[in-house]
Amino acid sequence: MTSENTIPAVVLGLHVNGLGVARWLDKENIPVYACDVDFSAPSGSTWTAKKIKIRNMEGMELIEDLIKLRNQFDQIPVLFITMERTVRTISKYRDKLKNLYRFTMPDHDVLMELMDKKGVLKYAKQSGIDFPQTLNVNQSSDIDGATNFTFPCIFKPATQNLVYGNKFKKAYKTNSLNEIKSIYEEVNSIQKDMVIQEWIEGTDSDIYFLLEYINKNGDVVADFPGRKVRSWPPNVGGTASCTSAYDLLDEMREACCKYFKAVNFVGAAGMEFKQDQRSKKLMMIEPTVARTDLQHEVAMLHGENLVYAQYCSEIGREYKCSTGNLPQKIWKYEPINRYSRSLVNNPAQDQLEKKYPSVECLTRIDDPLPFIYHLSGMFVEKFTNLFIKIKRRIRR
Repeated sequence: MTSENTIPAVVLGLHVNGLGVARWLDKENIPVYACDVDFSAPSGSTWTAKKIKIRNMEGMELIEDLIKLRNQFDQIPVLFITMERTVRTISKYRDKLKNLYRFTMPDHDVLMELMDKKGVLKYAKQSGIDFPQTLNVNQSSDIDGATNFTFPCIFKPATQNLVYGNKFKKAYKTNSLNEIKSIYEEVNSIQKDMVIQEWIEGTDSDIYFLLEYINKNGDVVADFPGRKVRSWPPNVGGTASCTSAYDLLDEMREACCKYFKAVNFVGAAGMEFKQDQRSKKLMMIEPTVARTDLQHEVAMLHGENLVYAQYCSEIGREYKCSTGNLPQKIWKYEPINRYSRSLVNNPAQDQLEKKYPSVECLTRIDDPLPFIYHLSGMFVEKFTNLFIKIKRRIRR
């Protein structure tokens, strides 16, 4: 290990997102410690990080475990957050951790607003960024406020809710107010705060994003422009595959600069946009704040190691940005990318997938165990299903 990277990194969460963070910090010979409550997923088998089991990914148990963990290190570690619910806890109890870990985030009130669709809309209007017409819903009668909206519309939670996410879709593409009212009747006992947002015409491959790391002084240390290829579920879900999009870099930089400067944002940031197929206008969808996400690894595959940029910024070292000259690749998350293709497929998506080589998120020659565990799990699942079918036939 090189002497210059002796300061440890602590990664909170070791599913696919955290796996990418750990791998790309490890490539810089940084000692990586990954914390999670469960390491049974294939990503938990990586050898790029030392695993530390904790009791919870949120709440006081997380804070207590982080305080206890700090005693293992001689130097102040750099903290990497991979989950939204963890961001909320770290921000709320930041005073307990600020002298124990290195991390940067905006004021708590600002951060909470940026994690709420109502706050996102407020700052979009304040910064003058193009944003689809949106209505906040807190009770059933609010829905009639969208009478003049052009359908289809997206109906989704204003804030992330783990209980909601385990039971309902991330977002619903709807065609009428009555459909929205029907969905709201189902979800409002769990999630009352929802938003209605006009649909931006286009497919998943019309969704673009800019990932950034902004230091304590408000300067962008590094950024990367990307483009989705597929989402899961299609049209309303998270990233299933993505690639680079340097042709829209300047336009996205300008929009992000306006938005994040308006709120004095610092730390890890991402902004998602969608290009309207009719007007070709780039419309802001929503930000990701104070954490990494699945899209971060596609930046690393194109030579922009954003998590190392964050590490360097936190320890006061200069980070050298990529020139963006590496061959274009597609990052994909299987099998959800395959599931997405089976439901929705169009020429633009096919053209992208055929034009550029792809890299599957679990498969790495220098860290093979996550893929091996994934493969063995698939084999066990198929064998178990086959055994159940045979057993049922015998009983008949």
